[in-house]
Amino acid sequence: MALRWVMLALAALWACGPAVAAPKAAKKDAPAACKQTSDKDDKKKHKKSSKSDDDDDDDDDDEGVKFDLAGGCAKLTGGASYTYQQSKTTAGGLPLFVNKNGTVSSGSISNSASANLGLETTRQTNLGEFKTTGAVEWSKATGDGTQNGTVAVTGWSVGLGGLTVGYTGTLMSFWEGDFLTTANSPGRSANTIVYEREIDDHTISVGLESNLPTTPQTVTGLKNIDFSDPVYTLRYRYEFDDATYHLSGLARRADFSNSPLLPLFPNTATVRTGWAASAGVRLPVKFIGEDDEFSVQGTYAVDASSYLGISTDLVVYQRTVRSTGPTTGWSAVASYHHVWSEQFESNIFGSYVNLRADLLLAKPEARTFRSGVNLFWKPIDKLKFGIELGYVDMKPEPNGVLGIFDGAGGRGYIGVFSMSAEL
Repeated sequence: MALRWVMLALAALWACGPAVAAPKAAKKDAPAACKQTSDKDDKKKHKKSSKSDDDDDDDDDDEGVKFDLAGGCAKLTGGASYTYQQSKTTAGGLPLFVNKNGTVSSGSISNSASANLGLETTRQTNLGEFKTTGAVEWSKATGDGTQNGTVAVTGWSVGLGGLTVGYTGTLMSFWEGDFLTTANSPGRSANTIVYEREIDDHTISVGLESNLPTTPQTVTGLKNIDFSDPVYTLRYRYEFDDATYHLSGLARRADFSNSPLLPLFPNTATVRTGWAASAGVRLPVKFIGEDDEFSVQGTYAVDASSYLGISTDLVVYQRTVRSTGPTTGWSAVASYHHVWSEQFESNIFGSYVNLRADLLLAKPEARTFRSGVNLFWKPIDKLKFGIELGYVDMKPEPNGVLGIFDGAGGRGYIGVFSMSAEL
């Protein structure tokens, strides 16, 4: 019943269309040190239209609280949110909810709350810009396996000039969407060492990543930074007239010497070279709406499946497929963002992931299609309400020995309501 009400509310709000503009907060006067940083950032926006520059400047000034810190510029951000989800599935046990701490819930109802805090500092030096970032998040959700929730580090970095070290998004990441059902593709984070060089509108980045990307690090997990078995990554980006073009790739040592299938199957331990390649593009759609945007990304991976798909699918696969490899797969995701007015905006997306393992006595395969549509309402500055309707179609196929998959396939529908506030 509650899911039906969410669907009806979504249809009603979608039909509202343009509305009275939400009141904007008065533009803040940036501290002296932050004005220097803003002037530097403005020079990087020369390839955008003057209207986009004005909008970006307003967004930067309104985001968080800026203040001088020992001669540098500091920005404090934070927020809190509550999300209610209800699902209906065609097969019992189909996992639909992935909590922010990486656990999977197979229930039909989920309530979650979260709060986040971030700090960014910048300072100009003789060697270039020195920048630090840090962000933590507390979250508690139905079926997340905790009593008081989880505190996790969602990101941190220290950078000087073009060199950055930290726990950040991988160079394979590109597509980003504003969705309530954890739709992030590849959207993975890892401990990284990255050097980036800008040449006009072109940016080339090379990096090392420790291990494969995972869910956000717990506070104690910060001690486990290990680059003994790194992933080598490369990225090229070209930005022109509000459009962004992305190419990236990686290589890694795929070590399957500790197969989880032993002693069920004979020992087939091996070490191979895993790799992945990805391409994406983000384009403005000004002939429909001034701020409308279309984004798409496709990825192919061999023994590097953690870089495929949206995070929801990857966590589910790690839970259901009883093998770490060898695997091959590909994924594609596309989304469209539409702004109705200063109060209302919508998003729609679709994603497909295909993952296949070549084992001794089986060739299991899993395919997942996801789609979603939402509407956000911002009645006042810094406060946002959202509703979303999502669809999932998951098809695991053993193709050999039964028991490879520890989970059911089927179709599911998800209704989501969310409200959030930020500094």
